[in-house]
Amino acid sequence: MNRIIGYFLPVTLLIAVWWSIVILFDIPHFILPAPDRVATVLFDRFALISAHAATTALEIICGLLLGSIMGFTVACLIGDSKRLQSITMPALIISQALPVFAIAPILMLWLGYGFASKLAMTTLIVFFPVTASTLAGFRALPDSWDATFQTLRPRRAKLFFYVRLPLAIPYTLSGIRVAASVAPIGAIVGEWVGSSSGLGYLMLHANARGQTDLMFAALVVLCAEALIIWSVSNRITLRFDQKYTANV
Repeated sequence: MNRIIGYFLPVTLLIAVWWSIVILFDIPHFILPAPDRVATVLFDRFALISAHAATTALEIICGLLLGSIMGFTVACLIGDSKRLQSITMPALIISQALPVFAIAPILMLWLGYGFASKLAMTTLIVFFPVTASTLAGFRALPDSWDATFQTLRPRRAKLFFYVRLPLAIPYTLSGIRVAASVAPIGAIVGEWVGSSSGLGYLMLHANARGQTDLMFAALVVLCAEALIIWSVSNRITLRFDQKYTANV
């Protein structure tokens, strides 16, 4: 019961504040529509909004999965070599330092305006948190263990697979949880720059046509979608983390 209240209380308060602002300041509906107008559009245009929401959800989920796999793989390839890390880390940092809007037109030029460019955008945003978290896990080997292994001198492959990799897994799961919260940014930015479907596309065209209530309806669905994807990712990774930690 407390968990249900914890989920719905912030949403209820947000709607109450939203409604109060509209009423108290007498804001026109074409600037800030009231929650009831947005709810009406959600029901009236449900088929349209749900179709675009499905496109965005697919972009986010596929980008999250692909970015997590690629980030974990790259971290495993360079995690056992300080030289490789020193070579690749500047490129990884630069890829995150560049504004998302600066990269998006290039990806559109290379990959077109379809699903591939949105997938690439989401993958790129997800990639760095997972890579950085996994590398932090590889560096988490206690100094006392490191001294022991230098004395015993086990094979490098055994040390990696039996010691370093198990230590890094919880860090990877933490990185995936962070990545799940930022993955929608890549999909939406890609849809804003150039697309023919998705919630970002719908918001952009609704804004151009003065359909503010439809734009807010798409925004509400996007927030709900992002929250659901993050919650599912969080629950899966936490459960896996608990089972993994118990077995290690």
